[in-house]
Amino acid sequence: MRKHLKKAFYVISSLLLGSYVHASEQLSITWLENDSGPFYIEKNETTPHAGLCNEITDLLITALPHIKHTKVTIPQKRASKYLDEGHMACYACMIHREQKTHRVTYSIPTTVYPPFTVLSNSEQAEKIYKAHGNPVSLISLLTDAHFMYGQNDARKFGNTLDNIAKNIKLYDYAALSSTGSQASYALLTQLEHGYIDYTIDYPFVADYYNNKYQQDIKKLAIGDPEQHVVLGAIGCSTSAPNNYAQRVLVDINNALKNTVLPSEKYQQNQRAWLEESFPDFLNYYQRFILAPLKSPAIDGLELE
Repeated sequence: MRKHLKKAFYVISSLLLGSYVHASEQLSITWLENDSGPFYIEKNETTPHAGLCNEITDLLITALPHIKHTKVTIPQKRASKYLDEGHMACYACMIHREQKTHRVTYSIPTTVYPPFTVLSNSEQAEKIYKAHGNPVSLISLLTDAHFMYGQNDARKFGNTLDNIAKNIKLYDYAALSSTGSQASYALLTQLEHGYIDYTIDYPFVADYYNNKYQQDIKKLAIGDPEQHVVLGAIGCSTSAPNNYAQRVLVDINNALKNTVLPSEKYQQNQRAWLEESFPDFLNYYQRFILAPLKSPAIDGLELE
């Protein structure tokens, strides 16, 4: 009898402990960050605006006081590994996808970025325009061995551009840079000094680099394939235990809808970094971010 009671005690204890762990997991987020501007920048005297990703993270931390929040700064490639391993973690600035991947499950859209552009230095920009048109035919440029393409090795661009890169085996001959500290700065410095001829990124990344370091990185519009605005999202680890991503995103999405996305503070932060190259930001934000909070239909946009 005592043996059976002891066994029952252990079973009940295990169930209670499992429930406790399950509940505690729901109340914890490790926010993965890196040091690449203008996405991650801490406010200071010379930089009055927090980075694009710092701001939304901090607003969510304030809006979700019942959740335990931790910030960890690590290189982007290691952050991807962290998510793949199923840690209870989220990354604040990802490209939105309708369907989850093996790595992350996505929040509702959080912002709208301008289309990707080709970034180059003054000398090579003229040559690229002459050889591949203005706007640039991207596939023609990517397959031109006369121009050296460079990229951070963990960088992704959404379905359209990622599929092009895969189909033409771009990474077999591209100059791939490590995504260590200040990865974007390191890559654009290589571009400025001619170690590579071009890369692909958002135009506001060039704006930030040019303004901060008094440089002249050129932004070349892409015409083929046609580029579209890109929606941002928060991504949380799909493989984290006990349906972690789905459960924590319920709270995140509610906070986004009711507090963060409509707030003037958040919109001012986005405008500060995006409007130089994206003057119609507020119109797109209203259409693709605020309007769907009332009506879920999003038309006329190819999601990346």
